[in-house]
Amino acid sequence: MTATIKSFLQFLKNDHLSKLTPSSVLRVVFGNEAADFDSVVCTLTYAYCSYQKDPENPLVPVINIPRAELPLRRDVMKSLNRLNVTEDLLFFNEEFRRYKTHCGSVNAVLVDHNEVEMSSKELVNAVIGIIDHHKDQKLHLEAHPRIVQNTGSCSSLVFNYWRDTILKSELASSKEVALLSMGAALLDTSNFRYKVEAPDLEALKHYESILSDVDREEYYKQLKSDKDDLEGMHIKDIFKKDYKEFTFEQDHQKIKVGIASVGKPLKWLSKRCNAVDEFNSECIEAQKERNVDLFVVMTAWQDGDEFKREILVISPIKDHSEKIMNKISSELRLKSADQMNVANLDHHSYYFNAFKQLNVLASRKQVVPLLDDAFHSTAAGK
Repeated sequence: MTATIKSFLQFLKNDHLSKLTPSSVLRVVFGNEAADFDSVVCTLTYAYCSYQKDPENPLVPVINIPRAELPLRRDVMKSLNRLNVTEDLLFFNEEFRRYKTHCGSVNAVLVDHNEVEMSSKELVNAVIGIIDHHKDQKLHLEAHPRIVQNTGSCSSLVFNYWRDTILKSELASSKEVALLSMGAALLDTSNFRYKVEAPDLEALKHYESILSDVDREEYYKQLKSDKDDLEGMHIKDIFKKDYKEFTFEQDHQKIKVGIASVGKPLKWLSKRCNAVDEFNSECIEAQKERNVDLFVVMTAWQDGDEFKREILVISPIKDHSEKIMNKISSELRLKSADQMNVANLDHHSYYFNAFKQLNVLASRKQVVPLLDDAFHSTAAGK
C-alpha cells in the first residue's frame, strides 16, 4: 500500500508496469481530452482510491493529452507540484499507446466523460466503469460503477463514490485527495457559488472536515489565478489549453466540431497578435489544423461584478454553419458583436462570426447538446 499519490505513481512506474506481458490486461482510468483540472483530478483520485481498496488490481491514471501540453495547464502543474508530484511521474497519451503494444488488452474506467473519444477507441477493449456529469450517451450500460449525474464538478461524484475508502485511509492521503477534489469543485463552481448541485454540497461537508486548516477563499483565488495565467502563451497554445472535439451524425451526414474554452475576452486574445488580421488568420489556421467543420472559441471571464461570455465561430461550410448558429441563438441569447474587430472578416466562403452570449449559465457542457440538436434538425431539413 502507498501513503501518498506520489508514492502510488512511483509504484506504477517502477513496479507494476514493468511486469506487463503480452497476456496482461492493462487497467486504466482517463478523463476527457480537454484534460482540465477536474478531469485530471478525477483521473488521479479514482486510480489512487481504487488502489487503496484493491491493491492487487491497480488502475493506471492516464492524462488524456500529449505530455508536451501539460505546461499549458498551469493550475494542474502547480497543484500537483505542491504534492511533490512532478511531470515525470505522470502518464500521458504517448505512454498509453506504448503500453497498449506491450499487453493483451485494455480495460478502461472513464471519468468526466461517458463515451470513448475517437482518438482513443482503438486503444480500449472494454469500458468497465464510468463516473461523469455530462449528457448521458447511453453507452456501456454494463459498466460498474456507472454514475452519470448532473453536478457542478465531476470530482464531487468521484469523491463521494470513494468516500468511505478515503475516510478510512491515513490522514495524509485523505488530505491529498480532498485538497485536489475540492480544488476542482472550487474552479467548476466558482467557490460553490454557481451550478452547485447536491453531490457538490455532500462532498463539501467532508472537504471542510478533512481540510479544516485550509482557507477555502484563498485556495480558490490561488487556483483561479493559476488557471487564468496565460502570459507568454501563443494563441495556438491558448486554443490547446482546454479543447474538445465532438462528432455529430445524422443518417449519412456528419459534422466535426472543435471547441476551445478560454478564460479571457476575444478583445484580449486579438491583442496577443500584431494585428486583427493576424488573429483572424490564426483562428482559420487552428480550424484547418484540427480539420474540423466548426471551430468554436468560447470565452468566459469576470468583468468586475459581472460574469461574461462570448462565442466565436469559424467554419468553411458557411451556409450550414449559419443555420446551426441561428437555431441555438435564442437559447444562448446570442447578440452579434459587430463592434469587435475580430468579427469583421470577409473571407469568401468562410463563416466567421463573434457573438456576445447573454445566457452566461451555458458553458461548453450545455452548448454541445444544443449544437448537436441544431445539426440534427438542420440535417433533417427542419
